[in-house]
Amino acid sequence: MKTLITLVILLIYTSSVAQTQTEDQIENQTEKQIENQTEKEEKETKLLRKMATEKAIELQKELNLTIYKSRLIEKTIFEYSVKANKVLQSNVSAREKSRSLGNIVYFQNEELKEILTVHQFYQYLTLQNVNVAGF
Repeated sequence: MKTLITLVILLIYTSSVAQTQTEDQIENQTEKQIENQTEKEEKETKLLRKMATEKAIELQKELNLTIYKSRLIEKTIFEYSVKANKVLQSNVSAREKSRSLGNIVYFQNEELKEILTVHQFYQYLTLQNVNVAGF
C-alpha cells in the first residue's frame, strides 16, 4: 500500500514538473514569436522609411522642391506607405485591399496637393503615369 501511495505521489509530482516544463516552453516560444514579429516590423519600417526618403529625393530633383517641401513629401509618403503595407498584410479580400489602396492613394494625393504648387502637382501626376485630365 505504501508503495502504491508513493507511486501515485511520484506520478503526480512528475506530471506537475512536466506541465511546468511545457508551460515554460510555450512561454519561451511565445516570447520568441513576439521578438521575431517585432524584428520583422522594425525591418519593414526601416525599408518603408528608406523608400520614402529615396522617393522624396527623386521628387525633389524632378519637381525642383525646396528641402522643406521635400521633407513634407517624405513624411507623407512614409505615413501612407505604412497604411498601405498594413492593408497588404491584412487578411481581407483582394477586392477590399484594392478599394482600400485606392483610398490611400487618393488621400495621399489630396495631401500632396496641399504641399505642392499646381504645376508641381501636375508634374507629380505625370511622373506617376496618372491620367491628369480630371485634375
